Amino acid sequence: MAELDGPRLEPRSGRARQLVVFLHGYGADGNDLIEIGRAWQGLLPDAAFASPHAPRPCGQAPTGREWFPLTSRNPDERWTRVNEAAPILDRFLDAELSRRNLPPSALALVGFSQGTMMSLHVGLRRPVAPAGIVGYSGMLVMPENGRTRPFPMQSR
Repeated sequence: MAELDGPRLEPRSGRARQLVVFLHGYGADGNDLIEIGRAWQGLLPDAAFASPHAPRPCGQAPTGREWFPLTSRNPDERWTRVNEAAPILDRFLDAELSRRNLPPSALALVGFSQGTMMSLHVGLRRPVAPAGIVGYSGMLVMPENGRTRPFPMQSR
């Protein structure tokens, strides 16, 4: 399975208390969103930022990346593909939190387009809820028949 990597920003305060992970859209890469982290550093001085490159070269944009292929608009295909990509992203999130010695509740996900699909799919299924999920121009991917693995019940 692919390992994710991409640009990172250290917290302005010097000590990470939060981790914000940006997930780019189809055909982009992690460099596309990391500048948002620079703009947010003044507002979130204790936040570390990471913006991984999706695991696959993009079929439609040769210099970009994709979380999963978009070969059709069939909702069942999106459901299958988002489930295939989820473990790779989960592993990255766990590794980044561990590397910074942060609890899972210190995580926030920010996605754009296909990155929103991944943020919602993975974030809503993590054993401990992220502190927040922000999605721009994306959607929650569901199977066509509406049946899905239930979201974990969480208390804070």
